[in-house]
Amino acid sequence: MPSKYASLISFLLVLSAHVLALAGVLLTTTTPPKVEIVQPTIQGVLVMAEPEEVPPPPEPPPPPPPEPKPEPKPVPKPKPLPKAPPSERAVKAPEPEPPPPPTAPAEAKPAPPAPAPVLPPRADAGQLSNPAPVYPSLSRRLREEGIVVLEILIKADGSVGEVRLKNSSGYKRLDETAMKAVAKWRYHPATQGGKSIDFWYEQPVEFSLH
Repeated sequence: MPSKYASLISFLLVLSAHVLALAGVLLTTTTPPKVEIVQPTIQGVLVMAEPEEVPPPPEPPPPPPPEPKPEPKPVPKPKPLPKAPPSERAVKAPEPEPPPPPTAPAEAKPAPPAPAPVLPPRADAGQLSNPAPVYPSLSRRLREEGIVVLEILIKADGSVGEVRLKNSSGYKRLDETAMKAVAKWRYHPATQGGKSIDFWYEQPVEFSLH
């Protein structure tokens, strides 16, 4: 065993000697570092020469004063021509005629007589037997109520010529019922000066469930 350890130690010593020798060779063969030399530069500043002062130009002489304009000569006024003596053959102007005498004012025409008052028509159901509109059964069930205002043209013979709706009751069914009923009515016609005339008349028709 001691001989084995001795041979191992001697081997390590030889190996380390070779390593040191190899390291020395490598150190001697490495290239030295390069050194760069920087050339110095010369810097300078260009100094501009000051400009020479130029004297200002001389002032121009003042302009000569304007020559005075000649004044215009006065124009002589024309002399008046001598008047010719009046001729014996001159025609005299005619004397103005006297104004005509004022005419008498025309007599005012009498105003037309005022029209006679118009007596409106009358619709008495008792005398003329005008039947009241029939209350629609559906309107009764729906509790529809209201007042219809109609415009009717009453002819001179008392018949109804035209019926128009002026104010609605709010229900179309009641409005149509009133218009159909009134179109068959008879009236005492309107009169003017004792004569029967055509006349537009407003007729209210009420539908009430009370």
